Amino acid sequence: MEQGSELQRLEKFVEKLLTRFSALKAEKAQLEQEVFERDLLIEELRDNISSKVTERNEISERVNKIVDQIEEWELNLEKSETAADSSSETENIDENELRAEIEEIEERNGEEERRVQHNLFSMSDAKE
Repeated sequence: MEQGSELQRLEKFVEKLLTRFSALKAEKAQLEQEVFERDLLIEELRDNISSKVTERNEISERVNKIVDQIEEWELNLEKSETAADSSSETENIDENELRAEIEEIEERNGEEERRVQHNLFSMSDAKE
């Protein structure tokens, strides 16, 4: 009887080991899938950051051109004070339009930067 009891205990032990092995194998597969999905997300975010950096550089160049135009406009204004009196209304409109465009570009750039930072912080919170 002792051998039967020992054999039953061994069978139960092996059965538990196999059950636990199967559960661990399934968990491993699930974790591998999660890692794969995270890697894809990380790559997507890196691409997004790269495109935002490129976009920021382009915006910076545009803003610099606008600033150069304003500076050139100011120089021309100083050179021809008499001509400025007759066309001051149109130049004021141009200056206001340029300032509005600069503000709009800076606002868009700030929104994109906040969104990228939020995504990065969300990723780090999910890992913890």
